[in-house]
Amino acid sequence: MNETLGRGYARIEAIRAARGEALTMPEPSAPPPDRYNSVYLTLFVAGAAFLLPFNSFIMAVDYFQYHYPKSTIMFDMSTVYIVSACVAVITNNILLDFFTYNTRITFGILLSLATMLFVAICNIGWDGFSSSVSYTINLVAIGVVAFGCTMQQASYYGFTGCLPPRYTQAVMAGESAAGFWVSLDRIVTKYCFRQPKRSTFMFFVFSILILLGHSMLHHVMMRHPLVQYYLRLTNESRHRRRIQLHLNPTEDATLMESEAGEASYGVLKLQSPAPSTGIGEGENTFSFANPVYSPSASAPVPVPLMSPPPSVSEQPASPSATLRTPRPSYKVEDVVIESPERPTSWNSFKRGVLARWAVARAIYPYMVSIGLVYFTTLSLYPGIASEVPSCRLGSWMPIVLMSSFNLFDFIGKIAAAWPYEWSRSQLLMASGVRLLLVPLLLLCAAPRHSPHIVGDVYPIMFSVVLGFTNGLFGSVPMIMAPSRVGREHREIAGNMMTLSYNGGLLSGSLVSYLLLGMLGPPADTCRIYPTPVLPTLAPVAPNSGNGTFILTAVH
Repeated sequence: MNETLGRGYARIEAIRAARGEALTMPEPSAPPPDRYNSVYLTLFVAGAAFLLPFNSFIMAVDYFQYHYPKSTIMFDMSTVYIVSACVAVITNNILLDFFTYNTRITFGILLSLATMLFVAICNIGWDGFSSSVSYTINLVAIGVVAFGCTMQQASYYGFTGCLPPRYTQAVMAGESAAGFWVSLDRIVTKYCFRQPKRSTFMFFVFSILILLGHSMLHHVMMRHPLVQYYLRLTNESRHRRRIQLHLNPTEDATLMESEAGEASYGVLKLQSPAPSTGIGEGENTFSFANPVYSPSASAPVPVPLMSPPPSVSEQPASPSATLRTPRPSYKVEDVVIESPERPTSWNSFKRGVLARWAVARAIYPYMVSIGLVYFTTLSLYPGIASEVPSCRLGSWMPIVLMSSFNLFDFIGKIAAAWPYEWSRSQLLMASGVRLLLVPLLLLCAAPRHSPHIVGDVYPIMFSVVLGFTNGLFGSVPMIMAPSRVGREHREIAGNMMTLSYNGGLLSGSLVSYLLLGMLGPPADTCRIYPTPVLPTLAPVAPNSGNGTFILTAVH
């Protein structure tokens, strides 16, 4: 038996302190206020920060197309990012029970920050590598960034699943804000610095500064009373299901009140072998057949086992006197007749798989909906959007399309906070109708030498619709899904939704290669759109005495 069991005391306040729980906890109906919306704003910044590296690579499309002409750099970076993100989501689900939110998020922040610094200084600022080596470095860097950012993303969605739904919406709005901020940042740096290398370097520097600010805000937020309150509720929900008292078959125990009369103490007295004197064999006696409880106790309180303070352990105990104490005693929730060994890793893995399967069955419509939304988006953005030609805008065209997408994606995620109860069928229908955008935007770029839908307005309009629907119908399922399961399973629900989200991203990025093949070979010149025939005034002969003007048409 454990040494702390042999000592026989467990102080409730010390147990709570050891778990990191507050000693004075507010009532469940009165959570601490989020003054100045500090938690909301921090999660908003967090959502922006873990998508900022990916958006920084994508919005530097003009630099990469200039540096690697006639390459598929945008398609390759998108695919590498999504593949690495899927690996990160699976890894995060495996490590869910081994590392805390804070550990996983901090690891992701440091990994992303270090990679962005390396790319900005070595691959863009110094630029001492050959074209092929630099190309490979960029792909490896975005894969590493994807792993770190998705580790943060999956952990944040699991974390906000334990908070009220508005905080999940804050993270998703922050994701769109990342795209919007990066779009503005790229427009400003491209306009202020005419040299592509210098403008891209400053562009990455601004992104790195935001990542540094996010890392500091995150650690401050984790100590906020509101966050600690909801994490405590989640932990208590888990402990009520998991805490057990393990005893050997040769041992018996009696749970008694402390002689000092302090309500914060319970005394677990171990006896081996079990006594047969009959003392205390009433309802306050613990045995394998009779878990101890008092009828006056209002709710069961688990009794973990810890060492007592010296002042208590030195007090002499009188079992017969203590057993007659009418004060409430503590109920032992479960009794397992076995040695107190930790469960095997296989049993833990099996329980985790079963829990995830049960959660997936409860939220599968939301998983399918968010998967379809991001499948459509990644089929077109950023790959096809970067291939739409324009003689008028030139290298600005992909930046305009991506900025339009990011702006209205941000608006759509804000609109997701509107108090409307979307049904599962409505979400599935909306995500299915979005598939019509794939052929529409594709016809704006295919075939390259003569697109079927000509003009600059149409691709911008399709990009606006794509962005708004992505923001709205990509957020609502993520917000609603955790509320469809119990509090103890909300982190799993958030991670399962992130898994489906990344599945849609991966399949969409692979389909984008098929769409790229439909565009045909690269064209060296852009399409000159036809203009309508306009009437012109022909010069009047000087000897004509009338004032008649002759209209001619110039073709």
